[in-house]
Amino acid sequence: MATDSTTPAAEEQHEPFLDRSHITKWERLGYVSGALLLISLWLPWFSTNAGNPASLITSAPAVKPGDSVNAWEVFGPVLPWVFVLLAIAPAILTWIVARNHTLTWPPGEVTMLAGLTGTVLVLCNGIILGKPQPRIDVSLAIGWFLALLACILITYAGFRRQAMRGVTAKPPGTI
Repeated sequence: MATDSTTPAAEEQHEPFLDRSHITKWERLGYVSGALLLISLWLPWFSTNAGNPASLITSAPAVKPGDSVNAWEVFGPVLPWVFVLLAIAPAILTWIVARNHTLTWPPGEVTMLAGLTGTVLVLCNGIILGKPQPRIDVSLAIGWFLALLACILITYAGFRRQAMRGVTAKPPGTI
């Protein structure tokens, strides 16, 4: 009697827990940019002028002229945590892609929106809405510029990743 060499265990092909072959350079750019955004939160975002006694930041009362403040010191307890959430969005996308999960949205779309949100928040808290009060001899520091760069790179990585899916939708009114 011939034995069947295919057993149920042989038929089941188990995929690896994390399949790194699914991860593209855009996911890598995204999570590296997210790490840069996290690092920027502890670097100086704003600096005061040592030669001007009126150069203070009222949202960080311990700051004297000549000091620098990071995002945690100047923005209080809420906004830095928003930046942390925005920074981990690309890592979550990488996890989803590596696990080969099925998504209801194009991969990269949420990362792109997180990057756009971060870019707007950084620009608002330095350029658009201005520097922290009283804005007398307060300048932007390296952490602010690194955060802006990281958010722009997260946006770009998400945009490029979601663009990889190609156009499958038909224009409205076509059959």
